[in-house]
Amino acid sequence: MKKVFLAACLTASTLAPFAAGAQGPDASYILKVEAPAAKKGQPAVAHIKVTPGAGYHMNKEYPTSLALTPPAGVTLAKAKLTAKDAAKWEEPGGQFDVSYTAAAAGKQTVTGELKFAVCSANSCDPKKSPVSFEIDVK
Repeated sequence: MKKVFLAACLTASTLAPFAAGAQGPDASYILKVEAPAAKKGQPAVAHIKVTPGAGYHMNKEYPTSLALTPPAGVTLAKAKLTAKDAAKWEEPGGQFDVSYTAAAAGKQTVTGELKFAVCSANSCDPKKSPVSFEIDVK
């Protein structure tokens, strides 16, 4: 019974999307999203940061990508980004600064997926992490 419960918990935890500041499913990375309040019709920037867990580092050679889907009324400066577009992409961590403009006031959610790899002394592991952030437009 304990094995079945443990297996169910592990399966559920690996399928759940990550909230801002959430640890990856295996402690190999931490994903943090910051989206300050924005003004209608004015450009704003959200920050998506990934930090490798203890004993890991970012793989700078992996074909990193961030693909985002904005809701209606939100325009992204760029919806598909690579490591070359990152504000910072180094072994200790990386950050994408996502520029957007919202046409209307209110709360809206941008969703997407971040693909990257973290490495330990023994292996390099590709990751796919869901990304979402809520923008509060005044």
